[in-house]
Amino acid sequence: MKYMLMFMRSDESFLGDPQLEAQYAAIGRWFGELGQAGKYLQGDELQPAHNATTVRWDSDSAVVTDGPFMEAKEHIAGYAVVDAADLDEAIAIASRWPAHGHAVEIRPVIDHDQH
Repeated sequence: MKYMLMFMRSDESFLGDPQLEAQYAAIGRWFGELGQAGKYLQGDELQPAHNATTVRWDSDSAVVTDGPFMEAKEHIAGYAVVDAADLDEAIAIASRWPAHGHAVEIRPVIDHDQH
């Protein structure tokens, strides 16, 4: 079953962190291990939240605004889609995410081909 792991970040203060290079190396190893195990399907890091564009609907028309404008203190910093046997395995994969201090949200992906 496919699961999307969304890597949450509460701010952009990491950009000036002197340990950023070591963290990226650890994240690269994490993705490499998933790939070697055949669990990694796709994923990417996202640009900072201030580069987001939001589309909402007002009656029948779309309203486009700059920025995330979500009612949340965290934003999605990146994602990975993994192939896991079940939620327990998806949790085990997410638990090894090396960027400690950041949340990882897990959601099952709906496979419309199986319906």
